[in-house]
This record gives sequence, structure tokens and C-alpha cells, in this order.
Amino acid sequence: MPNFKIFQDNADQARVKIFGSQNVALNTDSSGRAVVTAPAEGLAITPPSGGLSITPPTGGLSITPPTNGLTVTAPAEGLAITPPSGGLSITPPTGGLSITPPTNGLTVTAPAEGLSITPPSGGLSITPPSGGLSITPPSGGLSITPPSSGLLITSPGLAVESTLATTEVQSTVANFSSTAGAPDTAYNIMEWKTYTFGVVNNSLAANAQATVKLQISPDATNWIDHAGPVTLNQGAVDAVVASIFLKYARVYYAAVNSNSAVTLNIFFQAQT
Repeated sequence: MPNFKIFQDNADQARVKIFGSQNVALNTDSSGRAVVTAPAEGLAITPPSGGLSITPPTGGLSITPPTNGLTVTAPAEGLAITPPSGGLSITPPTGGLSITPPTNGLTVTAPAEGLSITPPSGGLSITPPSGGLSITPPSGGLSITPPSSGLLITSPGLAVESTLATTEVQSTVANFSSTAGAPDTAYNIMEWKTYTFGVVNNSLAANAQATVKLQISPDATNWIDHAGPVTLNQGAVDAVVASIFLKYARVYYAAVNSNSAVTLNIFFQAQT
């Protein structure tokens, strides 16, 4: 057109720019994608009645809420969040993260690597719907690390179903002849609710006697003779159990006669 040489002299003037209702151009990143920055008073996302679907990229989705918090109001049909293979990271604001699920429930499907929730210093509050809250952990297990002030679960009826954790360790002392004795392996028993040591005198000689006793310690350096000593004849078996709780425990054994070497089978069995 005459006198309007925009393509020739300034092609940028021919671009279409999009402005909002406040006559401000939309903000985009270097790749041209729209950037949504929450205001200081918070960001509210109200999904449509049919539900809201957010598909994160393969590299993961990072949501950093403003200081006043992030409010997501789920529709009546429920809110489904499927994290990418790299995991989903949610950093709550300093005031805490509050999740109020819809009446039909909240479903969180964790990736195969597991789901990690780090609560803020003010604590994490989860209000379950009237139908209850169901958490299905991944095959690798579910780990909950409470804050320093502790973890409080309030429920009118709490049902916890778990598999009993057990352990069994066996060691053998062969042809031992010292009457001064020696200690067996020291075990850290802090994680075990109950434990017992069983000792079998498996010596071949009929006169091969042994003594065993249980020792406990707070630091694995200073030991206390707690139970025993018990004298075991050839083929005999006995158990030693602690009635006082300290962090470490071990069996201390000795031969009664240095000319009669003993062979002992020592068992450590515990359960949570």
C-alpha cells in the first residue's frame, strides 16, 4: 500500500500482539509458551464440571505456590493427578499445604520410583472425605518421615494392616577352647520390638561344656553382663533374653575346660 511500507522497513509492526483486559501484553517464555505467575494473594484454579486434566512433560512438573498458598478446588467427579516418569515435586509454601479432597475421594497414583512428600515446617494437614482415605503404596514400600515435632493421626477408628517384619541371623563358633571367652557379633536392636538369642552346644565331645551370657551396651563400647552365665552341656540348647532395653546386645561365650574345645551355634531372632 502507498505510504505504508511496514513489510519493507519494519516487519515487526505487522505482528499480531495479544493483550489482556488491562491492556497488558501476555507474558511468554523464550520458547513462546505462556507464563502464569500467581499473585501474592494466591492462585485459585477451579476446574470445569467435567474435570481437569494436567499432563506434565516427561522432565517433570514443578509447581511453586505463592507465599499465601495455592488453592485447587476439585470438581465433584474427583481430581486425578498422574505424575510423569521422572516424578512429581510439590513444594508447599511456608504456611503449610492443605488438601481438601472432593466427596468422591482423592486419587494419587505414584510413579514406580515412589512418591515423596516433604511437609513444611508448619506441618501437613490432610482432611479425608467422608468415605475415607485410601493410600496404596508402590511396590517398593511407603516411607513417611515425620517432622521434628512428631506425626499426629486423629481418627475415630484407625485400622492399620501391616506385615510382621522379622529377622534371623545364625553364626557358628567352631573348636573354641578359651576359658576367658570372647564376644559374638554385636547387634543394634533399636529397630526391633522384641529379640532373643538362642545358643546350641553342638560339640562332638561329651565333656565339652560352654558358658554363655547376654551382654548389653548403650554405645557398643561399654558392656554390662545382663543375663547368665548359663552352662551348656554337649547337645544342650538355651536362650538368653534382656529385660532392660539398651541399644546394643551380644552373646559372650567361653569354654569350661581349655582341653575340651566347644562348637556353638548362636542364633539372633527378632521381630517388630
